[in-house]
Amino acid sequence: MTSTDAPLRTALPPKKGPIGLGDRVFRALIMASVWTVLAIFTGVLAVLVIGAWPAMKRYGLGFLVRTGWDPVHLVFGALPFIVGTVIVAVGAMILAGGVGLLTAICITELLPKWLQEPISYLIELLAFIPSVVYGLFGLLVLAPLLQSTVEIWLLVHLGPRFAFFNGSPYGVGYLSAIVILAIMLVPLIVSLSREALILVPREQKEGALALGATHWEAFWGVSFPFARNGIVGAFVISLGRALGETMAVAMTIGGGFRLPTNIMDQGYTLASVIANEFNEVSSETYLSALIYCGLILFVLTVGVNIFAYYTVRKLAGIRGFSA
Repeated sequence: MTSTDAPLRTALPPKKGPIGLGDRVFRALIMASVWTVLAIFTGVLAVLVIGAWPAMKRYGLGFLVRTGWDPVHLVFGALPFIVGTVIVAVGAMILAGGVGLLTAICITELLPKWLQEPISYLIELLAFIPSVVYGLFGLLVLAPLLQSTVEIWLLVHLGPRFAFFNGSPYGVGYLSAIVILAIMLVPLIVSLSREALILVPREQKEGALALGATHWEAFWGVSFPFARNGIVGAFVISLGRALGETMAVAMTIGGGFRLPTNIMDQGYTLASVIANEFNEVSSETYLSALIYCGLILFVLTVGVNIFAYYTVRKLAGIRGFSA
C-alpha cells in the first residue's frame, strides 16, 4: 500500500448498511402523516367547491360584490358579510394587537423574573375559555355596558363629525363583536409574542443597557429586530383566528343582511351567517349559497396565511422555499 492510499481510503464515504425495520416504519409513518394532512386539506376544499358549485354557477363572481339576502326569491349576495368580516377582524386586531404586544413587552422586559411566569400563566388561561362562554359574557355583560357608556359617548362626541360613529346604540352589533373578539385574541398574541421576545439573547439587551440605552431604546434597537419575525407570526395567527371566529361573534353581532354604515350597526360575518342561517335553509340554492360563503372564508384565510408566510420570509431575508 502506498502513502497515497490512506488519504484516498479515508475520503471515501462510509458504506450504507441495510435499512432496518424501525427506519422503514418510521419513514412510512412520516410520509403517511404528510399525505394525510394534504388529503384533509384537499378534501375540505373539494367538499366546499362541490357544495358551492350550484351557487357559483348561478351567481358567479358577482356573489362577492352583490348585496341582498332573500331566500324566498333566491337572491343572495355575500358583500355585506365580507365587509363585516373585515371590519370585525381588523378592529379586533387593532385593539388586541396593541394591548397584547405591550403586555408581552412588559412581562419580558420590565417585570421581575419571579413574577413573569405567574402573570403569563394567568393570561394564557384566558385562551382556554370556550368561545361560547365569551359569547355569553359579551351578550349579557359587555353589550349592555357598551350600550350605556361607550356607544353613548361615541354618539354624542364623535357622531356629529364622523358618520362611522353615528348610529343607534343597540348594545349588540359590530362594536360588541370587535371588543369580545379582541379579548379572545389578547392571550394568543401575548403568549406568542412573549415566546419570540424570550429568544432574544440576554447579553445583547444587557449590553445595550450598559451602554446607556433606555428600556425603550434597548427594545426598539435590539429586542424588536431580533423577535420581529415571531411577532409578525403571532399577529398573523391571531388574524386567522379572528377571521374564522364564529360563536362569540354570532352571539354579539346581532344580525343583518345589509352593508354596515357605522360601528354600532348589526350584521353578520361570513362565519356567523353560516352558523345562524344554517338551520333556516329552505332550498338547495340557499344551502349552496351558505357553503359558497364558507368557501370564500376558506380562500380568504388561506390567502392571508400565504401572504404572511412570504412576508415573514422576506423580513428574515429568505428567498424561495429553501431555508
